[in-house]
Order: sequence, then structure tokens, then C-alpha cells
Amino acid sequence: MSNAESWLTSQSLYSSQQFDEALAPPHPADRLEALNRLGRWFYGRRQWPQAQHTFELALSIDPDWPSALNHLGLVLRAQQREPEAEATFRRALAVAPDYVSARINLAVLLWHTRRPTDAEAEYRRILRDHPEHPLAQNNLGLLLLDLGRPKDAEAAFRHALAIDASTPEMHNNLGNALNRQGRAREAIAAYRQALALRPDYSTARGNLAMLLLGLGAFEEGWRLYESRIDESAGAANGTLPPVPYPQWRGEPLRGKSLLVWPEQGYGDLLQFCRYLPLLKSRGVAHLGLACPPALVRLFESLEGADAIYPLDGKTTIPGHDYWSLMLSLPMHCGTTVETIPAPMPYLRAPADLTRAWRARLPEHGFKVGLVWSGDPRTHDRGSNAIDRRRSVPAQAFLPLLELADAVDVTFVSLQKGAASQPQIEDLPQHLRPFDPMHDVHDFADTASIVECLDLVISVDTSVAHLAGALSKPVWILSRHDGCWRWLRDRDDTPWYPGARLFRQTEPGNWADVIDRVGRALADLRKP
Repeated sequence: MSNAESWLTSQSLYSSQQFDEALAPPHPADRLEALNRLGRWFYGRRQWPQAQHTFELALSIDPDWPSALNHLGLVLRAQQREPEAEATFRRALAVAPDYVSARINLAVLLWHTRRPTDAEAEYRRILRDHPEHPLAQNNLGLLLLDLGRPKDAEAAFRHALAIDASTPEMHNNLGNALNRQGRAREAIAAYRQALALRPDYSTARGNLAMLLLGLGAFEEGWRLYESRIDESAGAANGTLPPVPYPQWRGEPLRGKSLLVWPEQGYGDLLQFCRYLPLLKSRGVAHLGLACPPALVRLFESLEGADAIYPLDGKTTIPGHDYWSLMLSLPMHCGTTVETIPAPMPYLRAPADLTRAWRARLPEHGFKVGLVWSGDPRTHDRGSNAIDRRRSVPAQAFLPLLELADAVDVTFVSLQKGAASQPQIEDLPQHLRPFDPMHDVHDFADTASIVECLDLVISVDTSVAHLAGALSKPVWILSRHDGCWRWLRDRDDTPWYPGARLFRQTEPGNWADVIDRVGRALADLRKP
């Protein structure tokens, strides 16, 4: 299983009219089993109140029935009532300490409520008594991977596969552990084994796609990357545009209208909006671009776009012949590493806005913008895990900030975010960068500030893409398992000719990266 949970499964089919029938059997044990089946049916239909009521009825007959307690715990957790769910799982385990499903579900809850040490202890307890339990081994591996221990995770996944090699999710998870260690060829083999077992496994297709793209194998990579919008991936409903006209699948565009639809983060949109001029050159009669309001003013400078439609809940988007997701454009354009469209700059800050910001910034010194953190995206566990690996606290930049006087540099914060921007206050007052970001409203403001700088130093987040698109020199601090778009084993990138990459040499070690950036900055400022 790829998700760390002991799921309730049932082949029984019920209608709500059968609720009374569940109470009909005269023998209490039969009534308990009937209620258990009915509660599972409600759970499978995501009817949480009905499922809760059914399991509570079962517990009114037998308050110590472990199965009903375990199932009720899952229902409570599904309703985000974690403290009650935890207490219920613990009640089940107090009655039946060897009830593995309840202990796995407790471990999952502890993990998801950010108590990984306690969760690991629960998995270790299960495996002490049941070392050949594949789900516990798999879930332990997932937890260890989340904790940044890919070698330990690999060992757990290999143990799980030695017990049962028929589960595609476990091969996919092994691929993730190998990929995090930089063992690309082995990871590819693991992903391909997962797909051999289940050819329509969207998660494995997506993971293989990103790994191939990172190796420069764009032809297969772009094709597999389309799996991100497969219905089975679970994200398609929130990604696809709510329009009645068809998706563009490579048909001739001359004389046609096309709507390009945004997806993923700001950085992705800033990187791939470069494709609009290329589409326009194919004869598109009307090329529309929908985007978040924060990008509208900046995207008005984009060549090729006939109309920019803010997704503000107010703007009406007219009908088009076709629509396409932004990140499908490289596939349709047949992009290879050698043919990445990189006309620089392809975005421009408004001139009047740039003049206004220039008047507000410090006049002296070589001006360097700093970004230390991305969007934590706490609503998405996978994205949040990536952000924790790519971001650093502001204090990690202290060795750079201490160079300011010696190399005649003025540092300017480009950091936004309710959690990360206030970290400036944790820095010694005399080392704090100039911070104009409280008055920044959108990316046009940020772009105008960047235009006034000499260099941007950023973790792998949207401002790095913004600086690259503006053709501003940018140094990108890349995590050890760097994003696929930066390719492998190089300190430059064909996506942004003015960019330089500073990669982690080992997971979690940002001190070495900051040290190398500091030495490079000192060399740059030598007379």
C-alpha cells in the first residue's frame, strides 16, 4: 500500500433501509457482525456520521469489541477528530494489545499529527512481534523516508518486498527511497517493476516521469508526465478547467483559439509561460491565458498572449476551441534539452513600477536579493515534505549576511510568507536585510524590485524562476534530491542561461552550500 493505513474494505452492498435489518438478528454476536458490515459500508461511502452512529451502536452492545473500536477510530480520524480517534485506538489496544490493524492505524495517526518518534515506536513494536508483516514494514519505510532517512527506508521496503513482491505500491516506494539517495538507475528499475505489475499506476508513472526528465530523457518523460492528470491520480478534478470544449491534444492550431490553464505552483507558471510565443507562432488566432490574480500584471508583459484572464471568481472567460494545461506544452512542442525555448527575458517588470521601487531601495552597494523559504503548503503532505527539504531558516543565511561590509553588498529580502518573513526579526539587528516585502502586492511588485538588484540568491522557489525569466543573475540553492527541472550533475541550467546552481552534497547539509555561496560572492566582488 502506498498510503500508510490499514483500510477498511468490504464487498457487501447495503442500502440505508437495511439499517433496521442490522439490528434484527436475535443473537448479539450476529447483531454485532451485521452492524460492523453496515458501518464499513457507510465508511466506504464516506458517510461519516452514519458510520460513527453504527459503530457506536455496536459498542453499546459490547463496549470492548476491538473491531468496532478500531473502525470507530478510523471514522473519527476521517472527521479530523484526532484526539478522540487516538483515544479510541488506544481503547482497542488496551482490550487487545496484539491487534495489529489498530496499532497500525494508531501509528498512522501519530505520524500525521507530527509525532514521528512515537509512530516509529509503534511500528517497531509491531515488527518485534510480527517481523514478516509487509504493511508494517512498508509503512515504517514511508515514515523513515518522511524523516529524511532514505537508506533506512530502503531497508524497510526491501524487507516488505521480500515478504510480498506482488504489491506495486511497495516497488514504487522503494523507487522513491532509491531516488532520494541519487541512485537513479535503480529507482527507474523499481518504478518500471511497479508499472509491470500495474500499467495504469499513475503515481509510479509520475515518479518515473520526473526521474526521466531529471536525466534529460524528455521524450518519454513528458509523455509519462501526463499521468499527473489521470483520474486515478486523485488530483484531476482540481486541475482541469471547468469548460465544455475539448483538451488540445496536438491538433493544428492555425486559425483556432486556445486557452492555456494554470496548474501547480507559481514557479511552474513562471517557468512554462515561455511557451506562449511559440504557440502563437503556430498560427493561433486567439491565445488566452488564465492565471492567479497575483500574476496578472506581470503576465501582461508576456508576448504571444492575446488575453490574460485572472482566476478571481469574477472574470468571465469566453469560449475557445481548445484548452491545454500549462505543463503539457513542452510535450506538445516536442521539447528536448537542446530545444528548450529560452529567449531572455521573456517577462518584464512594468517600467513605472520599477522606477518607483528603485527610489525606495537603498542606493549604495552591490544589491543582492535573498529568499530562504518556499510556500510550506501544509494542506499537502507530499508538497510540505518537499518544502521542508528545500527551505532553510533565515538564520542559515547569517554567514552571507556577515559578509555585507567586507564585500560591499547590500542585502534585500525578497521573502514572503506568514511563517518565513518574520524570521528577519530573529536576526541580529545590524545584519538584517532591507525588507520591502510588506508593501508587495503581487509578482509585478516583486519583479520590479528584482530589476533593481544585481543578483538574486534563492532556494528553489518561485522567485528563482522569476529572476531567471527576467534574465537577472540568480544563484539557486538546490536540495540534495533536487527538482527534476535542474537536471543532474551540472551547475547551470538550459532553462535559465543566467542561473547558477549550488547543490547539496548530502541531505540536510545547507551549511556547506551557504559556505560555497559565500566564497562565490566574495570572488564575484573582488576588484
